[in-house]
Amino acid sequence: MEELPRVDPNEDPYLAVRTALGVILCLVLAEPLGVTMPMLPALMVMSIMSGQRGALNPRTFAAPVIMPIIAVVFSWIAAATLSEPLIFVIVNFAMSIGGLALMLFRGSRGGMMLTVFPLMMAMSGLYNDQVLAVMRDSMVWGGVAMGIAVVTLNLIFPPTTKRVHEEVVQPLVSKQAGRHLLIRCAVYLPVLLLIFASGDMNMLIVPIMVLFVVAEPRRGTQMRQVIDRGGGTIIGALWATGALALYSVVPDKWVLIFSCGAITFLLIDKMITGKRRPLTYQYTCSAALAMILSSTSSATGATARGALEVVLQRVTITTVAMVGAILLLALLEAIFLDPEDDAPIQIPATV
Repeated sequence: MEELPRVDPNEDPYLAVRTALGVILCLVLAEPLGVTMPMLPALMVMSIMSGQRGALNPRTFAAPVIMPIIAVVFSWIAAATLSEPLIFVIVNFAMSIGGLALMLFRGSRGGMMLTVFPLMMAMSGLYNDQVLAVMRDSMVWGGVAMGIAVVTLNLIFPPTTKRVHEEVVQPLVSKQAGRHLLIRCAVYLPVLLLIFASGDMNMLIVPIMVLFVVAEPRRGTQMRQVIDRGGGTIIGALWATGALALYSVVPDKWVLIFSCGAITFLLIDKMITGKRRPLTYQYTCSAALAMILSSTSSATGATARGALEVVLQRVTITTVAMVGAILLLALLEAIFLDPEDDAPIQIPATV
């Protein structure tokens, strides 16, 4: 997928403000809309808004419309196949392979939707029917919250440029395309099967992190994923620890909401002013928000020990999953691929 360019402050001076307010608005709207998993719309709106480049266009507003639709479709598929384990596995493997191929050979964001969202629904269904319903409803009403945030804030704080951003991606172009896909499936699908067998929702992050590595075309971009996402998780854990320490002293939901907003503003502003790649700051923000909101998702709030366990678990799982994936991928490529000059070329992305 596209490596997002650094934001020109002359084109979009409100990027950090818009993104932070989007996270705050989604968290505020979660209770009145009945979103029992507010982390979902908060993370999604952060990703959407921080990923905006150039002038407003129809794609800016696509995700809030698509999210409820895919929630209903993929939750139905999960519910319909759960009673037949073989069909359940075959259907989820087929969607994963299709999504992985789209990401690898076309750089398509649609491929990520075809892998990540069915995985979330499948794991929810394996846990129990109630969790599946909660996940589906949270995505449906989370899409409504996202729609309100994206439309409202882009009208109040729009980009100031008229230049429409065109994605540029570097997909895999190779004479051994089939082998590349098979090798990646050999890394990703066993992980997926093991997570299905465990039925542990806490392990959902493992196949997602592995996917981000195996869907990249070359070793250089794979290493960037490991460094940016792995490093972002570690740094994000420090931000999350600070916010959770404050929340343990003042356990009020508004402290939590504004802490998330402040962290989002500071990190997304670094996408404009920071020295590292913009995606590093986006991943750090995503990891920090995920750890904060998952640590405080219970009705009584997080204990210091429970919050620390969530943070340490996220750091450990992410690091082990991504390092293990790139090492295994390198080993299989060394064994089964013939050395050749098949560097990726730039072509327009498709959704």
